[in-house]
Amino acid sequence: MNAGDELIAAFALRQTAERYAFAVDRGDGELFAGQFMPDGVLEAPRGRFAGRDALAGVPAMMRRLYARTHHGVVGMLPAIDGDRATAQTHGYARHYYRDRDGAEHCYEMTIRYEDSFTLAERTWLIAHRRLVLVGDAHYRTGRPPQPAVTTEASS
Repeated sequence: MNAGDELIAAFALRQTAERYAFAVDRGDGELFAGQFMPDGVLEAPRGRFAGRDALAGVPAMMRRLYARTHHGVVGMLPAIDGDRATAQTHGYARHYYRDRDGAEHCYEMTIRYEDSFTLAERTWLIAHRRLVLVGDAHYRTGRPPQPAVTTEASS
């Protein structure tokens, strides 16, 4: 593979990782699952998800757990070998939620993905992705507490 082809492939691999992060944050299960091979696998703290049907449920699961998320892809170093590639993808994942008093908190993870990709029909897709937790933190954000929602009984 010449340098130009390798650069194009590296960019395409990065775009797959970016779409993965974007799909989680938007709650888009179809887009999320579409970044994987049909038999693709994600290994993460919340479980092992194999196949597009299982993978499609990951963004909805995150929406049930958190008010919103924000994922960033910080860096990726791929090794490309024909129609296969491996990569270490570094990033962060922020998970926002409110406590009983309405104060917003964030559970932030510094993460590394150990990735393997396959080139399928001119598109790089994730064959296997393993999330490795590098570090984490919990903190209160600067957003003010939300008042409790009350309903008035109708007469």
